[in-house]
Amino acid sequence: MTAEQALTRLLEGNERFRSGRPAAPNRDGRRRADQAGDQTPFAVVLGCADSRVPPEIVFDQGLGDLFVVRVAGNTAADHMTLGSIEFGVRVLQCPLVLVLGHEKCGAVQAAVSARTEEAPPGGHLGALIGPILPVVPAGRDRDRDLDAAVMANVRVQVTHLAEEFPGTRVVGARYALVSGRVDLLA
Repeated sequence: MTAEQALTRLLEGNERFRSGRPAAPNRDGRRRADQAGDQTPFAVVLGCADSRVPPEIVFDQGLGDLFVVRVAGNTAADHMTLGSIEFGVRVLQCPLVLVLGHEKCGAVQAAVSARTEEAPPGGHLGALIGPILPVVPAGRDRDRDLDAAVMANVRVQVTHLAEEFPGTRVVGARYALVSGRVDLLA
């Protein structure tokens, strides 16, 4: 499968999901048996840990279709995340990496709050939002800043992953919580 075919398959699945007519493919006993030996995903998705945005459901895919890496804020800022993506690209031969951000992301909101209130959180949350802080606008309009930061963060991750994995197509997208629509970012 080519990267373009993989992207088309994802977008077609999202259309089924958002229209309320999911096919729920590859979720039966035969698929479980098929995937028991080797996994054969067609794409890597770097998504947020947010419980409202599970890529397998949002893209109407089944067992073994996607190699999903989830971390709050959908950042590829550490060796564990990069190693997981590398496994999908190099070992499983996925031709496509899709970075999926979403509106009202809590990790990005924490970065916006830290920037606007000048009170960055400490501990693990501080480490989590550290890679997001540089993309947060300097303004004081939280809603507009949040959406701009979500999209800027996706674009930064796309650029970073394209440099890490030359020859692999890397695209960014944004998920809308109410409509369920995934839009590709230019």
